[in-house]
Parts: sequence; C-alpha cells; structure tokens
Amino acid sequence: MTRTFDSAAELADTILDTVGKTIVLGLPVGIGKALHVADALFERAAADASISLTIFTGLTLEPPQAKSGLGQRLLEPITERLYSQWPTPKYARAIRRNELPANVQVREFYLQPGAYLDDPLTQRSYVSINYSHVSVELRNLGLNVIAQLVSCRPRSPDRYSLSSNPDLTLDLLPHFDQLRLQGTPCAMVGQVNRRLPYMLGDAELASSQFDFVLDADEYEFPLFTLPSRRVSPADYATAMHVTSLVPDGGTLQLGISSLADAVAHCLMLRDRHPEVYERVLKYLPGGTASQRRAAVPVELGRFEQGLFASTELMSDAVFALFDAGIVRRTADADDQTVIHAGFFVGSNRLYDGLNGLSEQQRQRINMTRISYVNTLFDDEDRKRRQRRDARFINETMMVTLLGAAVSDALEDGRVVSGVGGQFDFVSMAHVLDDALSILMCRARRIHAGVARSNIRWAYAHTTVPRHYRDVFVTEYGIAATRGKTDAQVVDALLCVADAEFQSELVSAAKKAGKLAGIYKLPNDVRGNTPAALQTIFDRDDVRPHFPPYPLGSEFTPVEQNLVEALQWLEVRTARPWPRARTLAAAITHRSGARHRDAFVRMRLDQPHGLRERVLRRLLGLALDRTVFD
Repeated sequence: MTRTFDSAAELADTILDTVGKTIVLGLPVGIGKALHVADALFERAAADASISLTIFTGLTLEPPQAKSGLGQRLLEPITERLYSQWPTPKYARAIRRNELPANVQVREFYLQPGAYLDDPLTQRSYVSINYSHVSVELRNLGLNVIAQLVSCRPRSPDRYSLSSNPDLTLDLLPHFDQLRLQGTPCAMVGQVNRRLPYMLGDAELASSQFDFVLDADEYEFPLFTLPSRRVSPADYATAMHVTSLVPDGGTLQLGISSLADAVAHCLMLRDRHPEVYERVLKYLPGGTASQRRAAVPVELGRFEQGLFASTELMSDAVFALFDAGIVRRTADADDQTVIHAGFFVGSNRLYDGLNGLSEQQRQRINMTRISYVNTLFDDEDRKRRQRRDARFINETMMVTLLGAAVSDALEDGRVVSGVGGQFDFVSMAHVLDDALSILMCRARRIHAGVARSNIRWAYAHTTVPRHYRDVFVTEYGIAATRGKTDAQVVDALLCVADAEFQSELVSAAKKAGKLAGIYKLPNDVRGNTPAALQTIFDRDDVRPHFPPYPLGSEFTPVEQNLVEALQWLEVRTARPWPRARTLAAAITHRSGARHRDAFVRMRLDQPHGLRERVLRRLLGLALDRTVFD
C-alpha cells in the first residue's frame, strides 16, 4: 500500500528504515528528479557516516553563472527571473564546493554540456555508457531506491504520471518486482509536482506501483527551463541540407540545440513555403545547384502523410513539429500515437504547450521506456515497420576526415557531456532498412578568438568510430560516407569543410597516403566561407524567412540583441591585440541614444567611474555592429 508523506525528512527516515543504511539511489535524467527526496537522503548521509549513499543519475541541471563583467550584468536578472525557485540539488552544491562527504558517491552518465570540464571530482565519477545500457548498469550497481518526480490530476485519482521521465524507470520496475519477490528491500518513491505535465500512455501508472509519495505544496517548484539559443546563418544552412534528406511519411529522431531548432523551422518552411525552401537550397554551397548534391536524393515536397517521431528526447523542436501538424503519422494501425519519446526537457513554452494539450492531443504522445525508443529489441518486427525511412538526426562537435565523430569529450579525456543515446541511434540506422544516421557538425568554430576547423585529420578521442560512419552535414553541404572507400570519405568531408582549412587537411591526407598526390579540390568548394553564407541569408528574398529565434525565446527583444552583441565582443576581445584594437575603437565610438533600453537593462545608462564608462562604450560599439534597424 502506498504511503503518502508531507515531510521530506520523515520520508527519508522511512526509506532508511525500509532499505537500510546502504542506499543506491537512481534519479532520472533532467527535470524528473525528486529533488527534495534526494536532498533529505543527502542530509542524512552527511550527518551520519555509517550511511552509504550512491547517487546514479544524468543531466543534473544547475542555473547558468557568469563570473564578471558584461556577461554577469546580462545573466543575473535572467537567472533570477527563470531560476530563483529552482532547488539546485544539495549533492551538486557540495560537488561545486568540493565538500562531498566521503560516504556519498555521485555517478553521472550524462553531464550538463560543458558545465564540469574543470571539475575533477565529476570527471573522475563520470560513467561512460550508452543510454540504452543504463538500466543494466543500475541493476548491477545494486539499485534499491528510485526517486522520481511525478504528476497527478483530479480526473485520475488512483494514478500518477511519470511525465517527463518514464525512460529508465519503466525499464527498472520489473527489477524492483523481482527484488520484492526475493525479499530484498527496495523503495519506489514519487514526489508530486503538479506543474509537471500529466502524460498518458506508458507513463501513467497505478498509484499502487509506488511505495512512498511526497506530496505537499512546499515541495512543488517551477520546472527547469532551457532557453533557446540564437540560430545563426550557419545553423540554418546546415538545417536546410539536413531537411532535404527527410522523406514524407518517414520517421524522425531529433535532439536539442540551436541546430535542432533550425531543423524544425526548415521542415516547417518546406511544408508551408516549398518555393522559398527550394530557392534557398539552390543558393547554398553544396545545395541543389551543386553537382555534388546529386549523389544523395533530394526531398523538397510538402508533408502530405506527415512524420512519425521516435526519439529519446521530446524537445521544443519535436513538439513544435507536432504542434504544426508535421509530426502526425501514426506509428501503425494498432498504435495511433505519433510520438514515442523517453524523456522531455526544454523551455517553458514546451511545458506550457504540454500542459495545454487537449485530452485527444495528449493521447497522441506516448512517453515510454528508453529500451523501446533507443533499440530494436523486444518486438523488433513491429519496430521496423513503425520506423520506416528513419532519419536519426544528432549533433557532433568534430569529425575526422576518415569519418569518426567526436561528440562527448575532449582530446585529453575530459567529458563535455556524454554519449547519451547517440550511439544507440547511429547503430540502429545501420540495421534498419532505408535509415540514415545524420550527424550535424559546424564546419568551424571560434575558440579564444581564433577560427578552428571542426573537421580534423585525427583526434585522440572519438564517440562514434569510423566504421559506423554514415551521413555528415555541415553548413556547406552533405557528405554521404557509408560504404565508401577511405579516399572517397576524405574527399566527401573535404568538400563540406571550411575553405580556410581545406589545404592543410588535404596535405595531412596526402601525407598519410589517403589521397593521391595529384588530388585537387573541386573548384566550387573554395566558396565554403562564412561570408558566402552571410551574403545568402542577407538577401531580401531570404532574410525574412529565417528569424534568429524561430521557436520563440525566453529572452526579451532587448536581451536577444544583447546576447548577439556580447558574442561579437567575446570573439574580438579574446586575444591581446584584437582586444586592444576593439578597446581603442570603443573609446572613440559614439552610439547615440538608440540603444538606451539596452544600457538601462545592463545598468549602464548612468555609468559610474572609468570602468563602467568603458563597458558602456564597448557595449555600444558591439550593439552598433550587430543590431540593425
């Protein structure tokens, strides 16, 4: 029988009484963690060294922080507005302060991207594992407590919804049933948060499935929001190429990023304005005007049948396509849902959209176990029928010229994020009929003020080995590499590399004997430059169709301008000489009154002292370079 508590401390004591002083606590990824339950158990362990607490989780979410300067002035009000009520887990605070008790271990299989690069404890405690294998790892570790955020509603009085995170919990419930049959103590714990959207399908459980539930107003809190990032011309160019590979009636898997937002927008553009879509695709480097594009079929038409989404993550991008009616193909004749997903996390627009669904719309989304969406095991024939013409679209940080992908860690082994489900989908694409693994990669990046190629000859760490290479897409086109010789793969990736780095990449490949000495790049790829892309997206017949925040933004219009201005300034002040030139230009710059709202927002409308006057001049220069009337 389920016991309901209105005190997290009392619940923690009951868990300890039930399972003993050795606790292996599983917390869902992202927003699905029962944070107050975890905090109460952490406090008990911190106060009692005889308690052994192991926390296994992924994607612990913490509000962003800026150290100083203009970034801090921009970020602090945003953080206050969006995260003032977010209960950052006490184990995360302890890790940041290097105060984690010796009897507490925290293992994560997926990290908040980039947040722990300089945190040695987290780097040492990271577990590299495919998403689909996590439930097995938890069982082997001795999992005996799951603490899950759940939703409830009056019309379903005897049920709870796992909502955002049935992903691993559904895979682990049979294990708990087995433990109970064996007489091994365990506890399935829910924490109610009515702001969490109530999802149906597999996510809806009988209340009897829970041993303990924490339900009190003081433990409810706003969900963590991930603000949309600005979509750049390079993002849009990449997305245009990607979406020209998506067939009507097919299956879609899509992640979360500005690239994913761009993909969603370009799919909607193709459906609503196919003439614009076709015209822009012709303009782009590597687009339909290029002979190279003929090597891969081009999809240009509207979505008459619609798409089916089978994706580990239901992001803002996937939900926007559902809301727009593009994701509408049902799984099969016996399954009328149009989305199968393992978890969701995103912006407040996503949460509000899910909360606002009619009952009929809600029934079209099945939040389910990760083993179902990330693998073909268990009812493989049916999954194959449902996932026809699948396009598994993910993002990678770097690609080697021989076709290996670098998605989760740096050359020295430090983890940026984690493999997550990327390899699950890459491998699935290779065994499904007519499926493609599409890895999006920005051809270049700016690091410390210096342009660098994301297409490398070699890299000391890889996430997806080259024998799983398939389709890579950059802002400069498509490299289809599956089944190709090494020379063909090198050629295909050189053709989608940034022109600034092509010569050195050719030299490296020739030195290794992967290209013949007489090899020459095609003439048209010399135009693979950011300037060429900017010219295209500045055209009067193009620019109105590609907004900087296509799915909306948590930022005000003034903050959106400030984000772009500060990004411009960061690049130009990263190294000493460019910093000096920028500072000199700012000292003599007069921006007038048109940016007054921005100065007010940054508390620089009435600067005090030399430092604030310089900051105002720098900001005014950056705004004038990036904001156009």
